[in-house]
Amino acid sequence: MKKNSKLQNIRSLFVGSAPSLRGRAGGEAVLSFFLLLSTLLFQSCTSDQDDIFSNSSSLRMQEVLDKAKAALTGNDNGWALDYYPDRNLTYGGIAYAIQFNGTVATVFSQEADKSEKSLYKLTNDDGPVLSFDTYNSLMHAYATPSPSEYEAKDGDFEFIIMDIQNDLITLKGKRSGNLMYMHRLSQSAREYIAAVKKTEEGMYAGKYAFVIDGDSILVKRTQNVFTFTDPSNGESTDIPFVTNPAGFEFKDTVDLMGKKVTGFNYSEDGIWANPADKSVALVALPQTLAELLTTRYWFFKASAMSEKALAFFNKAKQGSGDEGETITSMILGPNDCLGYSGQFGFSFQSGAYKGSLIIEPDLLTDDIVTFYFAGKGEGYGVWYYNYAQYNYVIAALCGPKGFSYYLTTDNAKNPTWIRLERADAPEMYFTLYKDEIDNPFDK
Repeated sequence: MKKNSKLQNIRSLFVGSAPSLRGRAGGEAVLSFFLLLSTLLFQSCTSDQDDIFSNSSSLRMQEVLDKAKAALTGNDNGWALDYYPDRNLTYGGIAYAIQFNGTVATVFSQEADKSEKSLYKLTNDDGPVLSFDTYNSLMHAYATPSPSEYEAKDGDFEFIIMDIQNDLITLKGKRSGNLMYMHRLSQSAREYIAAVKKTEEGMYAGKYAFVIDGDSILVKRTQNVFTFTDPSNGESTDIPFVTNPAGFEFKDTVDLMGKKVTGFNYSEDGIWANPADKSVALVALPQTLAELLTTRYWFFKASAMSEKALAFFNKAKQGSGDEGETITSMILGPNDCLGYSGQFGFSFQSGAYKGSLIIEPDLLTDDIVTFYFAGKGEGYGVWYYNYAQYNYVIAALCGPKGFSYYLTTDNAKNPTWIRLERADAPEMYFTLYKDEIDNPFDK
């Protein structure tokens, strides 16, 4: 009906006007008429053409989603995911393994001892998207906000599907924008994560060095990121990596002093070669327990302190409470964990405020250390020391003239906890943990 009414309107414009459509003027009129006619006819068909293209685009999108579904659910073992949260790649990569069955995803992570099931979906959201849209504590570990991290850790749980191959699916984090890869597994997801953990344990060290053409150059490891400083020019390079059963794999190929380096393959001899160029290797440097304590982050837990020690820490808890705040972390180690200079000390977060109080450690033996308070801090450290009773924490750790501690652990090479027992007062002790502890007074 709409097309007929438009044509009828066109005819009515020119009824009885044929004699004027002659000569030069008439030719222009004829041309104008056909331009007008073609424009109106084009407009009359626009909605039909939009429907055709929309359906075609929708069909193409559905084909991609169907292909993704078939790939994900077509392998009973599941898929390994090299997961990179945070657009600045602060944490490096975390190994995941995921099994897809119908609409259920079973998620495994190298950072957890259990798997967890939740729903997932494949949907069109300005492109094909894989979304883990129901809560999964493993899949959402870096994407769940908290009072101290209202933007969480800049992690993703929705991924744009960039490419689908038989053994490789390329994803892009909707939030971080990071490219990530899923690899088809030839072993079960559980076995894969167990193999990752075994490799990580075998390659863990407190100190590392890159060996390049025989020269040994110290590198710093923070989370799953190496920081390499080129001795020829002083320039530093951050190198995020992920652990897989074969070793450490860099997110991208890195140029180190003219060498193209993709990662390091594990071997039991402790010299881990770069597969792309075997003149580059990674070696672990031995560390004492005292060095391990003072070169990485360790987390306090209230329930792992002696009763006498806890009485001092409860003063800080009360001080934060008087400010209407909750202590969400208490850390012993380099304070760059909170973005400060990297000096050793007691660091904390109280509500929205962070601070550090600097401690000078004296490593007396492999397993005895003495702590002295340096009388300074960073961030809000000194304020909380002066006004929120955090001086009691320093009194417990350092005393007025320093305290010495005996150190014990569960694993001298790769400890998950270290216990500090005061040499002059065994009833004063703390057990610190490698794994991050949120809300330490609730543990």
